Amino acid sequence: MKKVYYPLAGMNYIVDDLAKIIENKAEGKETINLWLSAQVNSFPHIGTLTNFISAFALAKHYEEYFGKPVKIIVELLESVTGKEEIINNIRYYTNSEKTILDSGERVKDKYFPYFEELLERLKKLNDVDYEIKFFYEYQQDPLVKDALIEVIQNTDKLKNILDPKKGEIRLRFGCPKCGLTEKHLVHTKINSISNDNLSLSSYCPNHGEFRININKDSNDTFDMNVPLRYLVKVMYFIRRNNLNNELNVIVDGGDWSGMWPLRVYMEPLLTLGYTESPSVIYTPTILDWSGSKLSKRMYVGNEAYREFLKEGLINYSEFYNQYGEVGFERIYNEIHEWIKDPKRFIRDYTIEYMDAVLRGEEITKLN
Repeated sequence: MKKVYYPLAGMNYIVDDLAKIIENKAEGKETINLWLSAQVNSFPHIGTLTNFISAFALAKHYEEYFGKPVKIIVELLESVTGKEEIINNIRYYTNSEKTILDSGERVKDKYFPYFEELLERLKKLNDVDYEIKFFYEYQQDPLVKDALIEVIQNTDKLKNILDPKKGEIRLRFGCPKCGLTEKHLVHTKINSISNDNLSLSSYCPNHGEFRININKDSNDTFDMNVPLRYLVKVMYFIRRNNLNNELNVIVDGGDWSGMWPLRVYMEPLLTLGYTESPSVIYTPTILDWSGSKLSKRMYVGNEAYREFLKEGLINYSEFYNQYGEVGFERIYNEIHEWIKDPKRFIRDYTIEYMDAVLRGEEITKLN
């Protein structure tokens, strides 16, 4: 029989209920929104399930604790890489909406149904509503554009904070004809910038120069690399919290905690003179045997994790074939138990542990 211990660490010293993490900011707010995000370029895996189930369980708990509406907003990132290629020594990508597979379907269309099925299941189980916002829809919000323009106006102050390696603030946009997008800013240029408009140009090796404008009335789409996207999001949340008297909370995997928020949002916010900080809750990270975060195979190679012989842990399309409905019930119940006790929630778990739970193995949990 396996034994699990829950030593006190970090936030566990100062909270006895996960609602305490946001209680000071929830006071006086009319509603609470919990924001999830996911890339729509591969199957959900056990880390995605952990994050999503945790968010819905938190939403239910917060509704009961605070006595106010709580909603899940899911930002699905169709803007992320679907395919990469090098042309004239420059790295380009096409996003998951533009990339066509051999089957003739878009990358986004192949994987989206699995996210939708999972979200619908969790909505019914928790009686918590959710809303999907694709990234190209989210970015059209004038508050998002306002935050982005503020960052670009302060490029000299922020570029070496957000990107110590290259000193770039990577605002990117694809060719309107073929979708090719520069990974790094070789040809991408700022033509003009004001408080309410940003004009940029770039170059496609197939179709030549193209331009976009970003302002409250524009419909041009754009992409941001991960640090820029995170910083703009927390600036957007601060604006939205104040405008709508609501609390917007990022619910992210624990692999984005630690140095990342300190460097990517807190230091830039201080540099820009902000006196408010974002609300973030980190869900447990699922680790492999070596302590590394379980990742998508498109990032670590198609042979990754094959040694576990547990394809259902990596590929949601195989989850029910491997573990069945009872497996989903077990992991759902396990995570809902974590929500009741911060010691069980504010920590990480291994892929072996999750497999043991899914198989119904007896585990002694020692507080």
